[in-house]
Amino acid sequence: MRAALTGGKTDRVPFFPCIFTDHACVALGHTFEEALADPRLGVRWMVEAGFFYGCDVVRVRATPARSWFEEKEVRTHDGKLAQVDRCTGQIDGYFDVQGGGQLVLVNPPPPVRTVEQIEAITYPTADQLLANGCLDTARELTREAHGRGLFVVGMAGAQTINTLVARVGSSEEALMLMATEPPFVHRMFRMATDASIEMITAFARIGVDCVYIGDSYASGSVISPQMYREFCIPAYRRAADAAHRLGLLVYKHCCGNYNPFLSLMDDNHLDGMEGLDPTSGMTVAHTREVIGDRLCLIGGVSCLSLLRARPEQVHAEAMDCIRAGGKDGRFVLGSACAVPRRTPVENMRAMARAATG
Repeated sequence: MRAALTGGKTDRVPFFPCIFTDHACVALGHTFEEALADPRLGVRWMVEAGFFYGCDVVRVRATPARSWFEEKEVRTHDGKLAQVDRCTGQIDGYFDVQGGGQLVLVNPPPPVRTVEQIEAITYPTADQLLANGCLDTARELTREAHGRGLFVVGMAGAQTINTLVARVGSSEEALMLMATEPPFVHRMFRMATDASIEMITAFARIGVDCVYIGDSYASGSVISPQMYREFCIPAYRRAADAAHRLGLLVYKHCCGNYNPFLSLMDDNHLDGMEGLDPTSGMTVAHTREVIGDRLCLIGGVSCLSLLRARPEQVHAEAMDCIRAGGKDGRFVLGSACAVPRRTPVENMRAMARAATG
């Protein structure tokens, strides 16, 4: 994986599907609710799913601080999974179990509307993240994965539009602000990137090899190349440069259609880009034609194929991706986005066989 990201010659194509907690739970026989109730298990199962499938790379992410496990309880209330304050018994919110598992607060904070409000936002420093135990599980799993000879990626959070959406309350409002209030958006993105750099710094201290950056909204399916150039590239470049100064490699997850942005990708200072989603009109072949060997390409296999196709069809699609990406260069076989929750294990193994033989 290191050779693929740095332009070296690989002995074979690395295998690195985008596995998150929900599919990991299904693959290993657990429930998503268990992982939400104890986020440490969610991180562990995400890594163990990588072991299970024979991946060359695993991802680790932060958990809540140690104090969260003392102060909060996750249990069923009125048929929904709730986060409850142990001291007061008050329900903080309900988890979106059918979606990505996000906690939907009962009383969300008011939307941020001014630069002064952005200036008042606080986030943990690298020292605090480590002292508060947010990376205890990630540190343990990094050591375990390295003991197996695997490459480890730390998930460094969002730098741009995902944070904007979360802070202003809706995707529509966020996108409108990018058109009408550029100074506000630039300041929000700087704050989000500063927070991400603290996480990157903490990941470097626990010994990961690489970090993952990016935002699902920052896509040619959503914004224009002009917006990407003005708002997003400066943030991704800052995050990537910070990672490189710490001795880490860095790639960006690219949701949706990135074809309009391919000529701009060098400006992000990345080592690789992940995604290449056929359902959004992308192909490994076209991306390689535009990008050349300047970046490692990661992904390519349609998530719909993984979910619905037969194993032999998945294998054939994966082989097509390998032929287009190159067998001994800057290509890593993986899924075009997050592996769907109910993806059959046999389809994942069919994809793995294309890379590992």
